[in-house]
Amino acid sequence: MRKAAFVVAAAALLALAISGCGTKVPGVPGTVAQVNGKAIPASTYLDQLSRRVGQEVLRNLIEQQIIIQWAQEEKVPPTTEQVQQQIDILKRDGTWDDQVKLMGEDNIKSDIEALQARINLAKKFTKANAQQLQQVYDTMKQRFVHGKRKQVLVILNADSSKLEEALKKIKEGKDFEDVSAEYTDRRFGMRGPIKVWVDLDQPGGMPPAILKAAKDAKLGGVSEIVSFGQPNGPSQSAILKVVQEQPKMNKTLKDVKPEVENMAALQNSQIDPAFIRKLNTQLKDAKIEVNIKEFKDLVYGFKNPPEPSPTMLAPGRPTPRPPR
Repeated sequence: MRKAAFVVAAAALLALAISGCGTKVPGVPGTVAQVNGKAIPASTYLDQLSRRVGQEVLRNLIEQQIIIQWAQEEKVPPTTEQVQQQIDILKRDGTWDDQVKLMGEDNIKSDIEALQARINLAKKFTKANAQQLQQVYDTMKQRFVHGKRKQVLVILNADSSKLEEALKKIKEGKDFEDVSAEYTDRRFGMRGPIKVWVDLDQPGGMPPAILKAAKDAKLGGVSEIVSFGQPNGPSQSAILKVVQEQPKMNKTLKDVKPEVENMAALQNSQIDPAFIRKLNTQLKDAKIEVNIKEFKDLVYGFKNPPEPSPTMLAPGRPTPRPPR
């Protein structure tokens, strides 16, 4: 969902900006930045955003609407319960907060609604066999089978003196992620801390110092500075914050079959030639009006969608890894 996440994140900004509503976009002030006292206005920012990614954003939003309307016509619309189940999965996997921060809660819910509509349609028109379900489960197995684990934010820097400054600011009450943005080595993170799951029952999965720091820190707690590295090699220093805990999990395919069936259906919607032809018919038949002059050629793309490849896999055969 990463590409879709980026596209929809931009949509929140573009929706008003390119429709003539000025700069009244949630989260975007009239002046987006100042450089040595020189202001960069929101109008400039939104104009460039629209020109660079606006067409991709609009194409995505149009296709989402077509799929949702198609699901409604086929009497398999996404339900509130289904959308909430997808949200619960993101929360379980520890990605919900990141997605909300990137996209905004309303935008991510809209994205999930369209995704679920596609899944519902694929379930109606395609069939996943036992082999495909097992394959999807095996690909996703780390979500369902793991030891007791903690999700941690990590500030990483080879210069321990930098982390001493960082830890001092954290103890003074400054936000962990803000401090991380300032002190994380840019080779490891451009926008702040690294977020990882540490399996406390799998000692080989992480450096011992990181594993011990994660074990010792309580939920919401911050570790002291820890150092690790290969013998005779460069060392790294880190500060951890525990943001989520999960008990040991050992769920079989039978236990998580509905989730696996959803992912298999999503796969089929991308590889089943018959489904793609049905979707293409919906794209061609949709009455689309694009009111942004620069993007009017989008209509022709929907009227002439690419046909499925002759070598495309049929459902039930070995398939690519499912989207994450």
